[in-house]
Amino acid sequence: MKIQELRQMNVKKLYEQLRKTQRELAVSRFHVKTQQSADTSQISKKRRMIAQIKTLLNNQAS
Repeated sequence: MKIQELRQMNVKKLYEQLRKTQRELAVSRFHVKTQQSADTSQISKKRRMIAQIKTLLNNQAS
């Protein structure tokens, strides 16, 4: 998801997207640890998305 799409979301949808991405991160980590997936780049992409969402939430709060 692009940052422009995230900026258009309201706070409720951002929190939903944050929870969804955090779950996906946990699953990705599990798959890498159990060698079900060799694509370790997904972990950093999901971490970056979580950081972007949290930044947007903090900006909207202030």
